[in-house]
Amino acid sequence: MHSLPFALIFLYMNLLYSSCGDTTSCTDYSSQCPDWASGGQCESSEWVMKNCRLSCRKCFGSLPKQYDKHYVPFDLKPIAFLLGRWRSEFGGKARFPTIPNFTYGEQLDFKLSDTPLFGMPSMNYSAFAWGINNKESLHSEYGFFTVKNHTNTIGLTTVMSNGFTSVEEGQVSGNKIVLKLVDIGRISWSRDLPVLDMIREITLIDPTTLEQRLQMETLTHKMQDHTFIRYKKFSNSIQIVIVQRQCEAMLKICCIEQCKFYIAENAYVKIT
Repeated sequence: MHSLPFALIFLYMNLLYSSCGDTTSCTDYSSQCPDWASGGQCESSEWVMKNCRLSCRKCFGSLPKQYDKHYVPFDLKPIAFLLGRWRSEFGGKARFPTIPNFTYGEQLDFKLSDTPLFGMPSMNYSAFAWGINNKESLHSEYGFFTVKNHTNTIGLTTVMSNGFTSVEEGQVSGNKIVLKLVDIGRISWSRDLPVLDMIREITLIDPTTLEQRLQMETLTHKMQDHTFIRYKKFSNSIQIVIVQRQCEAMLKICCIEQCKFYIAENAYVKIT
């Protein structure tokens, strides 16, 4: 007696979910899609356009160019996973024999240059940290990530608010970067102890989680853990609402989760 209504409901659900096919889903159907997209085949091949919607950025509006992986120069591709803004409100832990242990927050920003650069390609880097009580400024630094041509050897040059400048070099393997101090300079009146050595590890835990660990050796203390922190990709609530509305306007309801995954994977925002 009730078989017809149930049959209609079943048919309706199948039609609804089948609408999330090749023409609407935020999906790449080939592992070569990123290479095809960066090679300009999204514009020249209808097949690539239909089957590489994620890499061809046809799900919704484009990202700001400086955060878009599609604009990463070839030599910087090994560190493209860094692109974006990362933040931890109060998840940082710092310790060293010469200071009391404390908790801090920090924001990182990795982005491409807004204007074309000549010479060695570089990724802009900035970081600032604050205390958890009154969010007073604790530390800030600015610099550039570079990658040696056709290798996984990377370098980081920074200038810091405490009067230090540093050069670090190391390797990137998969989603992990390990850097070791090569050279350091400091203004003569800096109050901090001279740093003899430093090891920095940056690891992408998942598309929205980045971890950083820093070990340090000074004139008076051997190499040991100094800071540890985990960040999340973030944006302000206005940007999140805008991107969510773009998803809901351009995708069927059954595809929204795919859209959110796309944002977390490729954008500089975090959907919650």
